[in-house]
Amino acid sequence: MSKKSNRELKLLILITVAGLAALWPLSDRSAPAEENPAESRPEGNVARGRVSFRIYCASCHGALAQGDGPVGGYLKIPPADLTQLAAKNKGEFPVDRVTASIDGREVPSHGPRDMPVWGLSFQVPGKDSNQEAEVRARILDLTAFLRSIQTTK
Repeated sequence: MSKKSNRELKLLILITVAGLAALWPLSDRSAPAEENPAESRPEGNVARGRVSFRIYCASCHGALAQGDGPVGGYLKIPPADLTQLAAKNKGEFPVDRVTASIDGREVPSHGPRDMPVWGLSFQVPGKDSNQEAEVRARILDLTAFLRSIQTTK
């Protein structure tokens, strides 16, 4: 595959993923906390995180989150095996680092980043209200799912 085709494929994939992110419906986050489990449990929802992972992350990180997704081979830096995050952090799942990495808006450099900035991609263009609660909920759901799949090897 030529470099131009490779770049075009990456761009097409990123545009597709960003488009899906904008169209994916959220539950009603405006409901009271007792009616909205994500608000009453700030750690996130594993089931919703699993669905989000399949939609947004599996193409690069693989269906089992082991860094072997079909798009991963086209990236300069291979995607991480997300089942090993705790093992590589002395057995402790790095919640804050994972959350910040998914969000991407606080990344210190402006250089190349193969992973989309989900903190921006999860926002609905043209929506006049503050979307931070919805974005944060999606990121926490993904983080909860990743925590749930950690291996001990």
